[in-house]
Amino acid sequence: MAVAKRKAVLTAVAKPHVKRGDMVQVLSGKDKGKRGTVKTVFPRNGTATVEGLNIVKRHTKPRPAGGAMSSTEAGGIIEKESPLRLSKLMYVCAKCQAPTRTKSELRAGVRERVCRRCGEVAERPGKG
Repeated sequence: MAVAKRKAVLTAVAKPHVKRGDMVQVLSGKDKGKRGTVKTVFPRNGTATVEGLNIVKRHTKPRPAGGAMSSTEAGGIIEKESPLRLSKLMYVCAKCQAPTRTKSELRAGVRERVCRRCGEVAERPGKG
């Protein structure tokens, strides 16, 4: 008798160490050593999607689009990014260009993420 496969349970992360827009490096898996920018973070699953990494192929049927009568979504083999576990990602400092952990420091009354290697403030894209 065949045994049914169980789907892996993804655990939530209280506070993710990477944020949207961060440059990260993959620590293990098929994309080990590659770098990319974080597109989305899913704290409930403990995962994040990274631009250009963990590409998977999805075979889709052509389907009618939402409201228009004649338009349809194209079918075929579509490549898209799949989420990676946060434990496999490490923040890459913009100044020293090395994968590093970050620490939280209080600077001028504002709590900021700081690179542990060089002390540079981890700037968020679109801010500052």
